[in-house]
Order: sequence, then structure tokens, then C-alpha cells
Amino acid sequence: MVVTHDSDRTVGRNFLALGAGEAVARLVAFGATVYLARTLGAGSYGVIGLATAVLLYFTYLADCGIETLGVREIAADHRRVQTLAPAVLTLRLAVAAILAVAVAVAGLLFMPQPDGAILAVYGLTLLGVAANTRWIHIGLEDASRVALARIAGESTMVLLVVLLVRSAGDIARVPLAQFTGDMLAMSLLAIWLRRRGVSLNLRWDWRSAGPVFHRAFPLVLHALLGLMIYNSDLIFLRAFQTAADVGHYVAAYTLISFLLNLGIAYSQSLLPTLTRLAGEPPRQQALYQTAMAQVFAASFPLAVGGYLLAPGIIGFVFGPGYERSVIALQILIWTIPVAFYRNVPQMALISAGRQDRVLRITFVSAMLNLALNILIIPAYGMVGAAAATLGTEIVRTGLALVFARKEGFHLPRFGRLWRTLVAGGGMGLVVYLVGSRGLWPSLIAGTAAYLLLLVLVGGIRVSRGSLPALSV
Repeated sequence: MVVTHDSDRTVGRNFLALGAGEAVARLVAFGATVYLARTLGAGSYGVIGLATAVLLYFTYLADCGIETLGVREIAADHRRVQTLAPAVLTLRLAVAAILAVAVAVAGLLFMPQPDGAILAVYGLTLLGVAANTRWIHIGLEDASRVALARIAGESTMVLLVVLLVRSAGDIARVPLAQFTGDMLAMSLLAIWLRRRGVSLNLRWDWRSAGPVFHRAFPLVLHALLGLMIYNSDLIFLRAFQTAADVGHYVAAYTLISFLLNLGIAYSQSLLPTLTRLAGEPPRQQALYQTAMAQVFAASFPLAVGGYLLAPGIIGFVFGPGYERSVIALQILIWTIPVAFYRNVPQMALISAGRQDRVLRITFVSAMLNLALNILIIPAYGMVGAAAATLGTEIVRTGLALVFARKEGFHLPRFGRLWRTLVAGGGMGLVVYLVGSRGLWPSLIAGTAAYLLLLVLVGGIRVSRGSLPALSV
């Protein structure tokens, strides 16, 4: 079965916008990360890493599940935007204001310093989260402006970091730079919506917003539990190891986060179209299976190459003081194909209105991850943290596939995956053989080998008069 061209183009167009915007924004922000890691040193960089890890829990609370379910609500009926936008934004801002105060109090009174003070300043960014209208743009299947706003916000943050942060004593300026960038991105999206005639005048309207928040509640719990899987290891590391250990682990995880966010961008571009095709099961199933094959083709070579090139990547990006990050990266990199693959059935469940199953999957996985962290991290440190994350992701993905199948979403046949496995294996051999020549020759040779092998086995279709197309 082949997915129809209009659905394929819609998802492709939105992903190119979201994915390209996310990639560029993340690359820009990555520059700030490298600058901070080198300028602040592992100890102070660990303080930033811990503060942002803790803040993410409050970020998901401030979001209230709207970044995901809000997309589905708008995609299902574009006419609802006029009533939902003001009501949802008002309620989210009220929640975010309360959380920002709670973060400041908790950071200043109950956390070790300077970790707590930095967290308190980061709490300001919750207001930008609540006021962001990104979910409306994506629900309207118009992702290009989301990408532009994201790039503008991250670029502003990076510029301020480079101008204002010159030593470890300037660490408090980092969250202020992030707040400024976030507010710029939020403002741009709001202006563009107003130009489309969408009213954003704040008003309390529980009748409109309440049911959406109620349906989104399982997704809030899902996000918090999912976050526990991703960053509770940082908290455990800080409890049993030093801030420098956290800094080394954060360095490895920074690279993983960049790639994971590309996977999230793709899945978000997939959700509105899956929702729209709910009344056409054959087309929906075709889109689902094509998406599964495509994310595997994109993520598997990243894991193979990342594992083999980890020493060179860490040395090039973070410098000689971060050699201990290599082993963590080599383990964590395998979460990329696992997480990319899981994102598709997870979005399929949400498109079917089965947030309850998404929550159940994440709850089981979070409890498993918590147990593994307690058992492994005290003895094995960063290696144990990375291994616990990878093991949990494998279980989580397996559960997502099982529940999606129960909703009628079936795995693509193996014939759609073997080409990626063959090309990825050949790429790995090339990278291994060229590895002694350095990072860039290995990276270029590996990329060329993967693309060439994928063409030879029919995974990329090349025809005269048109651009090469992925055919998996």
C-alpha cells in the first residue's frame, strides 16, 4: 500500500518547515551550549544542566498538554481556533504565573546554591511557554512561521549569551538570555496569528478551555513521566556524584537532545494529518507505515555513525576536558532510532484519542527507569545512567507498538526496513575503516556510503527530471 501524494506532501511540507526550523534553531542553540561548556567549565556547566533539567518538569506543567492535544483540537476543526485561543492562553498564563513563583521559592529556599538561584531565574521562561501559540500554527498545518519564530528566538538567546557571559561569574545571565529569546519567539507567533484574524484577547472562559485541559491531563502526566525517563538520571547523578560528573553527562546528552527534537518535530507534523485521515483508515494506515519506515531510515545511520565517531565528536565539540563524555554518548546514541520509532505509534494513539494508553505506557516505563537509576547509578555513574535510559526506551517503544496495533495501526513489513539495515551496516564498515583519518573524513565517507548503498538497494529512487526520493 502506498500513501497518497496529498497526505505525503502535507506531512513532508510541515516536517520540512518544523524540522528545518528545529534543526537550524538547535544548531544555533548548540553553539551557545558549546560556548557555555568551554567558558564556564564542567562544574558551572553542570549547574546550568541541573537547573534546566529540573525546570523542564515545570515547563510541562505550564504547557498543560496543549502543545500536543491543542494541535489535535485545531486540526480536527479549524473553526474552533477563535474560541480556543483566548481561553486556553488565559488559563495557561494563570498556571504559569503560579508555577514561576513556586520555582523561585523552591530554588532559593530548598536547593543547594548556586543551583537554586539559577533555577529561580529560569522560572521566568514559564511565562513564555504559556503564552506561546505554536500549537495553533501547527494545528492549522502552517508550520513555516513556527520555524522562523523558533530560529529568531534562539538566535537572540545565543547573541546575548556570547555578548554577556564571559566567565563563571556571569552564569545568572544565561537564563535571562533564554527568557528574552523565548519572549521574542512568542511575540512573533502572536503577531502573525492576529494578522490572520485570530483573536488573542485574554478572557476567562472555562466552558471552552476546561474540557480541553481535562482531555489533555493524561498527556501532562505522560510528559512528566517521560521527562523522568530522560532526566531523572541527572538528578541521581548530582545526588551521588559531583557537579562535574553532571556536566560531562549533560555534554553527551546535549547531542542526543538535538536529534531527539528533530524526531519530535517530525511526529508533530504527522499528528494533524493522521487526525484528519481518521475517517479514511486505508490512507491513515498507509501514512503510518510510511512514517515508520522513513524514521528508521533517518535514525539508524545516526546511531551507527554516532557510536563509531563518538570520541571525535566529543573532542571536536567540547574539547579535551570532556573525554569522560564519550562512553555516555556511545550508549545514549542508540536511544535515537528507538525513540524516533516510538514517536510514530505514540502520535497514532493520540490521533485516535487514546491518551490514556500513552499515559499507561509512560507510567510503566518511568517506574522501570526510576528502579534502574536507583540500582545502577550509585555503582556505575554515567555509564549506569545511560544504560538505564536506553533499556527503558526499548521497553517503552515495545509497549507503544503493542497498543498502537490494538488500535489498528500495524507495523510495516520487514521488506520496508531491510534496505536501511544493509545501507547502515555498510556505512558502519566504511566509517570503521576510515576512522584513523579523523572525524571529518570519516563523517563524509560514511554519509556518502550510506546514501550510495541506499540508492543501490532501491531505498532512494533516482529518476531523470526529478529530485531523488526516499523509497522505503
